[in-house]
Amino acid sequence: MSNTPQLIKACQANSYAAQLEVFNTYKGLLYTAAIRILKRPSLAQDVVQEAFIKGFQKIDDLDLNSNLGAWLYRIATNMSLDVLRKEQRFDWQEEEDTTVAFTPEEDQTDELPLKLMQEALDELKEQHRLVVVLYAIEGYSHKEIAQHLELKESTVRNQYRRAKLALKAAIEKKLKTCP
Repeated sequence: MSNTPQLIKACQANSYAAQLEVFNTYKGLLYTAAIRILKRPSLAQDVVQEAFIKGFQKIDDLDLNSNLGAWLYRIATNMSLDVLRKEQRFDWQEEEDTTVAFTPEEDQTDELPLKLMQEALDELKEQHRLVVVLYAIEGYSHKEIAQHLELKESTVRNQYRRAKLALKAAIEKKLKTCP
């Protein structure tokens, strides 16, 4: 069953075969979303499982012409954020605005090897890495991130600015050590 509207309809009818197809099709996508945010494989796997359960429970609310993968991805991302918020693992700095002006030349980079970029991202403080992942990779707005993490929007903006500076420094350090 590769036709998405038919697949959604079959899942709404509680078809095990359709649910299994959805699971097999989207489990990697959801795991990618969860692991980017949580960085812990066992926790990411739990979130994926819970995201599918929640998705199948709410599939009746989904329009037949919806993008099923994007919908499930968003559920997994939101559940991952909920896990982090409940753990309250971060020391968010709520300081006054420390806006840093970037010139276009500073904000542009040549293409970097993905591995180097991932290594630099992994070196960031957890809260910086999370804000970069959510904003730059997942496409959340500062306001959405603030709502999910129960922070002020200005705090998220400041953390993103700090994260960009830290990421830039980590990338430059890695580039100097590359052969």
